[in-house]
Amino acid sequence: MGTIPIPGPRGLPLFGSLFSLGHGLAHRTLACMASSQAATQLMAFSLGSTPAIVTSDPQIAREILTSPHFADRPIKLSAKSLMFSRAIGFAPNGAYWRLLRRIASTHLFAPRRIAAHEPLRQLDCANMLSGIYTEKSLHGVVYLREHLQNASLNNIMGTVFGKRYDLMQYNEEAKELQELVREGFELLGAFNWSDYLPWLNYFYDPFRMKQRCFLLVHLVKKLVKQIIEEHKMTKPKNVIDNADFVDVLLSLEGEERLEEDDMVAVLWVSIY
Repeated sequence: MGTIPIPGPRGLPLFGSLFSLGHGLAHRTLACMASSQAATQLMAFSLGSTPAIVTSDPQIAREILTSPHFADRPIKLSAKSLMFSRAIGFAPNGAYWRLLRRIASTHLFAPRRIAAHEPLRQLDCANMLSGIYTEKSLHGVVYLREHLQNASLNNIMGTVFGKRYDLMQYNEEAKELQELVREGFELLGAFNWSDYLPWLNYFYDPFRMKQRCFLLVHLVKKLVKQIIEEHKMTKPKNVIDNADFVDVLLSLEGEERLEEDDMVAVLWVSIY
């Protein structure tokens, strides 16, 4: 029968349909594009040099999400620069990714480990509610985002690094961590032309993405390696269910043991 072409817009040379998604809500724009192309099940288009497909059909979506042919995704330059390519969310499909998945399912998301950290999650929730009540009493208005972000960050820090902070009080290390996380989110979420037009990366970087990523990675490695060294000094003989993820990674042996740079990447990305 031969290859069946997938309907979709031709787009512009070099740029593809990049400018079509530059305004409005992306899902509505894609729906309009699919309707105009009579793409009822599957639509193909390009974003610069990156080919893309989109579907609203449940069966096709299931196949895309479960088929090994679609296991790898293009990775943003900022994500690669920030070591995300060495963590489970962005690592290419292969032996290393399968190792990370096994470590995560066995040691991070195991039901007994999640249950063991329940009391600390309840403590984070109680502290959050206390902070909300205090702000309401003082100002009459509560901005929930900061409280939710602090509770989430504290929960993740406790599970991953074994550290918790009183974020309602000034703490230099906590403020540094919050700033690193904020910068990471900003870099990951920022639109970068070079993700779709790689040749621009050599001479066009108006938002200093490369420089900011380089600086952030330097600070992250310094902070995370310091935490790892602290754990090495107090490393327990036996890792229990409520141990943090740093102790878990340090306890791994044989083929499961990670190199230090990979450990830094996995721990850092766990915050996100």
